Amino acid sequence: MDDRSILYEARLNVYALLQRLYQAAPDAELLGWLAAEHPFLNFPIELDEEANAALLEVDRDCVVVSADRLVKDFRQLYIGPGAMRVPPWESVYRNEEHLLFDRHTLQVREAYARHGMEFTQIYRAPEDSLAIELEFMKVLTERLLRAVELSDPEAESILLEEQREFVNRHLLIWVPQFVALTQKQAETKFYRGLAGVLNGFLTWEGQTLALMLETA
Repeated sequence: MDDRSILYEARLNVYALLQRLYQAAPDAELLGWLAAEHPFLNFPIELDEEANAALLEVDRDCVVVSADRLVKDFRQLYIGPGAMRVPPWESVYRNEEHLLFDRHTLQVREAYARHGMEFTQIYRAPEDSLAIELEFMKVLTERLLRAVELSDPEAESILLEEQREFVNRHLLIWVPQFVALTQKQAETKFYRGLAGVLNGFLTWEGQTLALMLETA
């Protein structure tokens, strides 16, 4: 496996992990795996000092926190009942009225459609949710690995450019606000730390994708 494939594989693993943890709270089985395998302690990408502290915070809490407590925190933060503390949709952070579903929702839908993806029926949620946007990036990274396997530099370049545009025009615009609100409202170190990991990883992504396209 060459250096590009190793990097894409690392990015894929991170997107898969983050997407799963923002789609739903970990059940007892997944929490046990997190505590035993330490994916945050053995993170495949070198992040900045602040994000590294967040990685350690998540890893430590995996060992002591209960699955029930994480379910409760996840629901209070991102679902309800009542007013959710941290809306997980891009559009809420991109308009002054904090309304769900605006032109940014349509923009991400168009990005998905360019690559033959449609998430509405699968998730029954607005397409600009964090979990779906991370899923989109995960799928594009899977396709990057396939492009390398097929020795298709044109497809690889197109996918990298699409990822850079999506990170810069969407994820890096609204996720920092989502992260700050999560870190203020979360009751567990797990979700406070996970938000820091997400922020650090996306910052790294923006820098790395730009560098990869410059040197392609």
